[in-house]
Amino acid sequence: MRLAIIADIHSNLEALESVLAQIRREGAEAVLNLGDLVGYNASPLECLGLLKGEEVWNLAGNHDLALLEPERAASFNIIAHQALMWAIQQMQPEHLEFLRTLPLTREVAGGFLACHGTPTSTDTYIAYHFQGKRVFSHLLSRSHLRICFFGHTHRRALWYRDIRGKVALLEISQPQITLEPEGHYLINPGSVGQPRDGNPQAAYAIFDDEESTIHFKSAPYDIAAAQRRILAAGLPPFLAERLALGK
Repeated sequence: MRLAIIADIHSNLEALESVLAQIRREGAEAVLNLGDLVGYNASPLECLGLLKGEEVWNLAGNHDLALLEPERAASFNIIAHQALMWAIQQMQPEHLEFLRTLPLTREVAGGFLACHGTPTSTDTYIAYHFQGKRVFSHLLSRSHLRICFFGHTHRRALWYRDIRGKVALLEISQPQITLEPEGHYLINPGSVGQPRDGNPQAAYAIFDDEESTIHFKSAPYDIAAAQRRILAAGLPPFLAERLALGK
């Protein structure tokens, strides 16, 4: 199966439309969305409507949960908090109901687990060695799982645990990487709606379980249009500025 993996859309309609169009052209058989459908950008209703209508396996992220339970946003930075409060005001009952139905994790046939932050928390990052080791321990406790797809950091990442138990964050030196059949992996496709790795294009990945490959990809989109929406909504200008920088 060719599985398209997307994450951290954050209400960026222009980026989402571009990525989904490119995924359709590439013939992916399914789309897995790792959460944070809302927040930061200015098209929450449009993105939710599109994701609800598409054949997408959606998960909930920490921003999605905070929209449903605003007290969860108490720890957000002030800009993220302002954007979420604005998004709450835009919601209609059908959009709230859709968000309430989203699971926190999903197992995909073949030994794959999907989550937003980690399998046990939408708020926790996998950014440091000890965090990666902790998630690998979770996979090993469930012997049928070999790969965990995650988001939340807005940065592409490929963590590897070899058969000796050594854990490393691998350099993504080429777009397509072949995975070792006996290894365990944590894979982050990057962010569709607010990349933070210096590349402003919308990030996603294609996983092929038959070839055992992960292909990190980007889709250009109309950044200026997304910026205009943010400014027209009265959201903090920094949210528009950062899109062009990929930070």
